[in-house]
Amino acid sequence: MPEPLALLSDGELAHLPGSIDPEESAVKRGPVADRIRAALNGLDYAFRAILVIALVLQLAIVLTGIVSRFWFDESLLWADEAAKLFLSLTAFVGGALAFRARHHTTVEFLTGKFSPQWRSSFAIGIDLLVLVAAVVVGYVSLDLLSISATSNTPILQINAAWLVLPLTVGLALTALFAVERLLYVYALRAVVPVACAVALLVGLVYAISVVPSLHLDNGAALGVMLIAFLLAVLLGLPVSFAMLLGSLTFLLISGVAPLIAVAQNTFDGTSNYILLTLPFFIWAGLIMEKGGISLRLVRFAMTLVGHMRGGLLQVVVLTIYMVSGISGSKIADVVAVGSVLRRELKRQGYRPEQGAAVLASSAAMSETIPPSLAMLVLGSVAPISIGTLFIAGLMPAAVIALLLMVLNYVLSRRDNMASAPRATSAELLRATGGAVLPLVMPVIMVIGIRFGVATPTEVSSVAVLYGLILAFVIYRAVDLKALYQIAVESCLLAGMVLFIIAAAFSFAWTLTAANLPSNLAMILHSLGDNRTVFILGSIVLLIVVGSLLEGLPALIILGPLLMPIAGQYGIDIIHYSMIMILAMGVGIFIPPIGIGFYVSCTVSESRLEATSRAMLPYLAVLIIGVLVVAFVPWFTLAVPRLIRGH
Repeated sequence: MPEPLALLSDGELAHLPGSIDPEESAVKRGPVADRIRAALNGLDYAFRAILVIALVLQLAIVLTGIVSRFWFDESLLWADEAAKLFLSLTAFVGGALAFRARHHTTVEFLTGKFSPQWRSSFAIGIDLLVLVAAVVVGYVSLDLLSISATSNTPILQINAAWLVLPLTVGLALTALFAVERLLYVYALRAVVPVACAVALLVGLVYAISVVPSLHLDNGAALGVMLIAFLLAVLLGLPVSFAMLLGSLTFLLISGVAPLIAVAQNTFDGTSNYILLTLPFFIWAGLIMEKGGISLRLVRFAMTLVGHMRGGLLQVVVLTIYMVSGISGSKIADVVAVGSVLRRELKRQGYRPEQGAAVLASSAAMSETIPPSLAMLVLGSVAPISIGTLFIAGLMPAAVIALLLMVLNYVLSRRDNMASAPRATSAELLRATGGAVLPLVMPVIMVIGIRFGVATPTEVSSVAVLYGLILAFVIYRAVDLKALYQIAVESCLLAGMVLFIIAAAFSFAWTLTAANLPSNLAMILHSLGDNRTVFILGSIVLLIVVGSLLEGLPALIILGPLLMPIAGQYGIDIIHYSMIMILAMGVGIFIPPIGIGFYVSCTVSESRLEATSRAMLPYLAVLIIGVLVVAFVPWFTLAVPRLIRGH
């Protein structure tokens, strides 16, 4: 994970994208500048500690609730209010710290082709747009804060303003960190012309907003917003801030609603209790991966399929399938598995681009393996049983994994790749013993949720506790200092994900206000109300939008729009969920713009162009697999029906 900007040395600072020599930055190095950076570092560390304390307290609350419900048959009614405060704090303050740490991923396909001078100009423009979004939404959130201050929460009787306060504080921190980056990273002579261009653009939008006669109708305003949004994303603006700016732009040029609607809907995007599973599953996954779980699962996979043609490539597919049952983040899975296998792949003669292509395609396949963040997010915006989603996703992923392994076999045979000797019985027993404890967790998790023994939130908290016991007590792979760092990393990653969800919630509301659902229904009707056309169109749309929006926002925005239409065509909602999640997964890892594709290349140390070529046959197999799942519902519905029958 990259380090926060101000925590880097001057030498490292000079190598950040678009940066210049520290002596040429807008703020010259000296005692005053150093004291300011030290103060910002202190602020960063303080809020990190607050987030970790909040994370541990929230875990304790959920675990206490489990004990209270099972042993005393009483529920903690106030736990929901505590969760709302924690989610708000993590999303907005954690999202701000993630921005400073450069965790917010961006699409660099276009800007990477520009000259260094143009890349620097675009980087400055991106930070200025982040500053504009943070300042505007933060300012209107003050009104939301004052309105909330007039009421209290029903059970704890806490002033409701405390729930909204993290939104204002987080956006203020984001604005502060954007100013820090502009002053410390870039030369003043480079910042001024870009700032003038951004100011001119902002002034134009504001002028339209204050003159009612210049307001655009909904259709035109929607078109302008979508074009500006896509252009901003392609030029490197983080998706979350692009969605906030898109919502602001639409409301300003259309006059449909006041700007406080953006702050209100952004805040509401974190209010669903089920979202508490996200930071917990992320935390559990990081604990188990840092605790050496990935290495044990790689050894287990090696003994099972390492002797086949393309042995290590087959190991990648099988390991990703197993690791995905522990960590909900597929990007984290790529880093964990890729880091372990990279050197061994190179040692056995596999090209880096081969490993990267298999890694990316395997991660795309695993999007439906519980505890997938995509499933949890989809369950938070649509009336779907998360337990049913969990058990329904196993077979579709297995079908695509099998297709990928067949392709690995064919390509390895074509290239005459040697196979490794079969593992002995003793080696198989040792590897199985090392993998048993890690693999127990996903089994307990799926059974617990599906059969109503525990809620997804409760299961996610137990997963954290189980991971702590394995990594800290049994394996002794991490110490207290490492556990704190893992907790910090979890808070930043969860903050980034929750901030994206909050911004996507506001963006989805804006699209609804622009009458996009009715327009979409009209377009489908004009195509003949054909079920097959709808499924194919959904797949294409999710792949394209998923590649641009990092995946999860695509589900938040398109899920509520498309699922009612799918129901009208008689498509089972669980089956359609699998189609959406798999198509979105392909989009995340599709070359050349998918975020996951870049991560796979970085972990595998491979070149983008070579990996894009190597990815083509795997991309074809992924699409075939999605089509098989889409048009053969049995693969999705067989296991849920079997369990329901019993």
